[in-house]
Amino acid sequence: MGAERKYELPRTAENPPSSTADPPAQEDKPENQPREIKIGKIIFYTTVAVALWFFYWFNGIQCPC
Repeated sequence: MGAERKYELPRTAENPPSSTADPPAQEDKPENQPREIKIGKIIFYTTVAVALWFFYWFNGIQCPC
């Protein structure tokens, strides 16, 4: 009863064999993440603004009221 079985996931690129000493260093540094989030928000809101302008403009073409 004292023997416990250790479950190992299959070896993949994300899951290297357990014999490796240390995982590779992360390239995403914590100080870069807020900048990436800010850039992502700028892209998102710019896309939304352009889409709203386009549909406003497209409605003006079809209905010259």
